[in-house]
Amino acid sequence: MHDGQVIPKGGPRFRGPGQGAARETPPDANVYRAILLSVKLRPMTAADLGAVLALNASAAGLVDPLNPDRLDWLRLIAAHAVVVDLDDVPAGFVLTFTPGSAYDGLAFEAFTQTYADRFLLIERIVIAAEHRRTGIATQVYRAIERAAKPFDRTVAAVPTDTPAIDFHHARGYIEVAKQRLPNGTTTALLSKELSD
Repeated sequence: MHDGQVIPKGGPRFRGPGQGAARETPPDANVYRAILLSVKLRPMTAADLGAVLALNASAAGLVDPLNPDRLDWLRLIAAHAVVVDLDDVPAGFVLTFTPGSAYDGLAFEAFTQTYADRFLLIERIVIAAEHRRTGIATQVYRAIERAAKPFDRTVAAVPTDTPAIDFHHARGYIEVAKQRLPNGTTTALLSKELSD
């Protein structure tokens, strides 16, 4: 991996409910607690590529398609290339990139022009359909945002006509630009400043 690696091998484990800052407990907290206590992030390996490709295909329309060669290359150059494990079963994955990497995305170029080397791009976070709206994505974002603090901000490119926009706004991401893609679709370029 390149020098921009920001999560050490082995990845962080999520904090369970009651750890860290005090917060209100949602009414169905027992469901969240059962899920979050058994979720962990771990480095993506070549053995995970089939499961990751299937997860990516399950999110068609929300993320760009991937083929095995592209995914393997992204895994090797990413700052984070991790699998979200739920009881030792891949329930999602994350790819992020730091400035200076060989990543070739259009949004990455736009963020580089705007923020130079002071951002971490969340290229994609995919959670299996059966585990969406259970709090897993929120916990993954928290872990990534903690790791991104040395870069001052996290950024993402999100299709404008998806529920992901509302999810990001609720997490404090603001739109800094729109980008028209060669296929005619529009993405919102979002940024979240990370304070101590």
